[in-house]
Amino acid sequence: MVACLWQQRIDADTRYRVIPDGHADVIVNANGAAVAVGLADSAVVHHISAGSAALGLRLRPEAVATIFGTSADLLRNRELPLDDVVGSRRARGLVDAVLEGEPDPQLLTTPPRDVALAIGLLADRTVDETAESLGLSSRHLRRLLLRHSGLGPKEHQRVLRLRRFVDSPAPLGVAAVLSGYADQPHLTREVSRLCGVSPARLRAERGRGEGTRHPREWWRWRDSNPRLPSSRRGFSERSR
Repeated sequence: MVACLWQQRIDADTRYRVIPDGHADVIVNANGAAVAVGLADSAVVHHISAGSAALGLRLRPEAVATIFGTSADLLRNRELPLDDVVGSRRARGLVDAVLEGEPDPQLLTTPPRDVALAIGLLADRTVDETAESLGLSSRHLRRLLLRHSGLGPKEHQRVLRLRRFVDSPAPLGVAAVLSGYADQPHLTREVSRLCGVSPARLRAERGRGEGTRHPREWWRWRDSNPRLPSSRRGFSERSR
């Protein structure tokens, strides 16, 4: 259910582009305000002031509906107050899990097995092949993934290719093929659609430290075990 806990602290006024990464988040800022962030298939640019800090609980895509208690497609490309999504009592429990490492039984529950299997299979199989492997129709597979993760099969594949490209240090043409694109024009079309900028621009932003929420550049990662030691001290002791 939980991919990790992360921490962010911004030391100077910053502009960054959050690109689709195939995960959802519970984000708590330094004032204790919390939001639920669903899976995305488009980017958003944030302008963050110096001194801002946040802690977050990153959720695996198959866990979104289970954790938030609502159809995941209602959270797609959205950031909503956590209270509005899960209710104030449940929100307090999730915030305590993020800030204090308090055990949360729901974080240890298991989402539908077919959802996690489907997302894994889509990494190197077609939608039809994935559906057939699970004994489902393609339409049923799409409904299943939309309900539990917020993205359909094709969108999951696009995000996966994007993540591979972001991780690749190869020249654009080579990175396109290695990431699963047909060619460099295909890369350009999809990155522009998902991120709002060209592949070259995206790399330039990342190179200047502006751009992308990305685990190796923007986030402090912590143990994925929901039973974690207190992290409240992280706001003052750690920085980006």
